[in-house]
Amino acid sequence: MQPHRSQDWRFPVALALCGVTVILWAAAAACGITFGGEVPRFSFREVASLLGDPGSPSEAWGVDLGPPPLYWASVTALSAGALSAVVSLRRRLDGGGAQMHWAAREGIAARAEIERTAGARRVLKRAQALRPTLTHTTLKDVGRVIGHSRGVACCSTVEDSIVVLGPPRSGKGLHVIIPAILDAPGAVITTSTRPDNLTATLRARQSVGPVAVFDPQGLAPGIPSAARWSPIRGCQDPHVAMIRAKALTSGAATGTTDANFWQASAEQAVRALLHAAALGGCTSTDLYRWSLSAVHAREAVMILSTHPGAASSWHQGLDSLISADPRQRDSVWAMVSIAFAALADPRVLDAVSPSDREHFDPAEFLANNGTIYLLGTSTGAAATSGLVGAFLEDVLEVARRAAARSPSARLDPPLSMVLDEAANYPLPSLASLMSDGGGSGISTTVVLQSLAQARAVWGEHAASAIWDAAIVKLILGGGSNARDLDDLSKLIGTHTKETTNRSIGPDGRRSSSTSTTEAPILEASALRTLPFGSAILLLRSARPIALTLTPWLKRKDAKALLSQRTELEHEIQYAHANVS
Repeated sequence: MQPHRSQDWRFPVALALCGVTVILWAAAAACGITFGGEVPRFSFREVASLLGDPGSPSEAWGVDLGPPPLYWASVTALSAGALSAVVSLRRRLDGGGAQMHWAAREGIAARAEIERTAGARRVLKRAQALRPTLTHTTLKDVGRVIGHSRGVACCSTVEDSIVVLGPPRSGKGLHVIIPAILDAPGAVITTSTRPDNLTATLRARQSVGPVAVFDPQGLAPGIPSAARWSPIRGCQDPHVAMIRAKALTSGAATGTTDANFWQASAEQAVRALLHAAALGGCTSTDLYRWSLSAVHAREAVMILSTHPGAASSWHQGLDSLISADPRQRDSVWAMVSIAFAALADPRVLDAVSPSDREHFDPAEFLANNGTIYLLGTSTGAAATSGLVGAFLEDVLEVARRAAARSPSARLDPPLSMVLDEAANYPLPSLASLMSDGGGSGISTTVVLQSLAQARAVWGEHAASAIWDAAIVKLILGGGSNARDLDDLSKLIGTHTKETTNRSIGPDGRRSSSTSTTEAPILEASALRTLPFGSAILLLRSARPIALTLTPWLKRKDAKALLSQRTELEHEIQYAHANVS
């Protein structure tokens, strides 16, 4: 039996022959007009004659075409032009030459579906609901372009929650983070462990509103607009103290036996210390001193037991922890010490010890479309991720309250949260923020290296909740976690693959059979090898969209942004040199 290929090869072969014929005739027409003033007739007979005697094109076409080498040079030039046109068309349809092998796969969204689910028109139709205070809206007012696919600009709205997955050096900042900061229509809060995003966007954001940089570790010295913020701010309110304590102690009990018990105990102690410090007019220095020893923290018990504004019974809760069995007390206080450990660094302590005139006011900042850059790391002796997370929760709580007082119960213009390296600042409220923040005018972009990283920081359940709540899921290439890649491949889905087998039996009779199987749209290996500058976009219930991302370096204002970035980088380098 002799198997045959299932694909029909006749149509592409016929199309190729027609293309070759047209090119051969077009070259003959050009040369005929040039040398003989005649255009040869279009006929396959002449083409056959030419191919039989390629050294005599004039005889084959029946007109004077000049020297044969010139004719064949014309054929070569026309062939190159035709090939270039075909490649250009494929790039336009598939979003880039490097994407052709995967962007055109069966199961990837087609142009019509992309326009319907991710096009600018869909976003603009929701303008009234997204920005109720505006009468005339543009795309920049209610959304932004996150990439292109098959010639369509793919957009997200200002209320969409976004998760970006990409390992280091996969282009997250170049293609996603910096454009998101630059294009935000309202206030911005953004985190990072490096000043890269700050230097590329700070000057541009200053033209929108005030800018503040909270950099307790001094990662970007010399940058103007340095902000000083105290973790004690607003903790006269027990609710604020509870939110602040949860952020400061996030993950403190990870890996311990009875982690929930120890986590709750640490939160109880920290919120009481914050509440006491706020009521007693104490400073961050006092807070740090209390964290070093449970004995010193008895001052906080005294404040809570005597101040008329203290939360009921909080002094008893703190006193019970201080007076507990020494082993239990020491274990709890070890976690309290970790929460405030960064204050041992004089630079950090200074950054969280503002004077009366220096207190950062989140409400005023949000009202004026300000931009807040939060810099800090989660490792090292002076790790400040807890303080950065607490600052972030402070601004978020103010934003939620402002939204509740606003028309339609949403901020307008919306607040954009762009959390680069989000796993370094494990916000306890992130899952709920992702699910309901958009309705309050708070758009959250969470940038992660992998889902495995999220599970390690937030735990399996919370990490899944964050991922599930994302309306826009953006997957970049380069991932190496096999479990993640397999899960993503399954999420992207399968397509029905039909295979036809034709055979010739011993008696000469032809037969064919067709079978169908379910095959992955994109295997794990295909996801790992996505080209740089490409991504898979999962948007609501739409089929996967093969996306080409646009780097901020190709923006119209890129030249000015580069100049501003260079200037700020020089200021940082100069400041570092002076510190050294």
